Amino acid sequence: MIIRKTLIISLCVLMSLFTSQWVYAQNASSGDSKWEFQVIPYFWLASLDGDVTVKGIESSVSLSSSDVLDMLDYGGEVHVEAWKGRWGIFLDPTFLKLSADGHTNRPLVGRIDVDVDLKEWLVEFGGLYTLGSWPLGADGGRALSLDVLGGGRYWYLKSKLNADVPLLGLSRRVEESEDWIDPIVGARLRADLTKKLSLTVRGDIGGFRVGSDFTWNASAIFGYHFSRTISLWLGYRVLGVDYDSGSGSSKFKYDVTMSGPIVGLGFHF
Repeated sequence: MIIRKTLIISLCVLMSLFTSQWVYAQNASSGDSKWEFQVIPYFWLASLDGDVTVKGIESSVSLSSSDVLDMLDYGGEVHVEAWKGRWGIFLDPTFLKLSADGHTNRPLVGRIDVDVDLKEWLVEFGGLYTLGSWPLGADGGRALSLDVLGGGRYWYLKSKLNADVPLLGLSRRVEESEDWIDPIVGARLRADLTKKLSLTVRGDIGGFRVGSDFTWNASAIFGYHFSRTISLWLGYRVLGVDYDSGSGSSKFKYDVTMSGPIVGLGFHF
C-alpha cells in the first residue's frame, strides 16, 4: 500500500506540470501573406488536487506548487505558433524529469525506503483561425480579435519505483506507463489594452471519451511587448481532466484539477 500510494502521488505531480495552453498576441489576421512565428519558452507552476487510481488502488492527492518544485530534476517547455493571414498552427512539446525519495517505518518490517523516477512527454498540436478583428480606439493601432482552435494533446507517462526493506532483505521494482490523446476545441480572445500591453483569454473543452471522458481549460494571460520581437507573458491557468482505463486491479484513473501561474518569454519573427 505504501509503495502504491507513493507511485500515485508521483504520477500526479508529473501530470500536473504538463501542458501548455499558450497565447499569441500579435495581430495574425492582418491579411499579410508572409508567415509569422512566435516562440515562447515558458513554465507553468501548477498545484494539483483530485483523485487518482493506479492498479485499482484509489488515492486522493493534494500537492502545492512547492511540492512540485521539490520533485523537479529538469525539463523543457516551449510553445510555437506559425501564422499566415487568418490561419495558424501551433505545436507545444513538454518534457519533464522528476524524482522523489523517502522512507517510512512499519510494524514488523521496520524501515521501507522508496525511490521514484518519472519521465513525461506531453505534446499539444492543432490549428487556429481568426474569425474577426475589430479596432479598439480611434488611432487604429489596437485591435480585438477572436480565434477558434482545434487539435489534440498527447500524454505519455512513465514511472519507475524502487522499494527496499533492509530488515527483511526484500526489494521491489515497479514500472508503469500510460498514454492517451485528447481532442480539443475552443476559442481565444485577444485584446490590445495599450500599444505594449495585451490580454489573451482562452477556453477549451475536449476528451469526448476519445481520450479522457472530459477535459476543460481556462486561462487569462497578460503580455508586455518590449519590442516587435520580444515580449514577456504572465498569467494564470486552470486545467481539469477526467481520464480512466482498465478495470479491477488494472484500473487507472486520473480525475484532477491543476491550477497556477504561468510565466514565459516570447520571440516573434
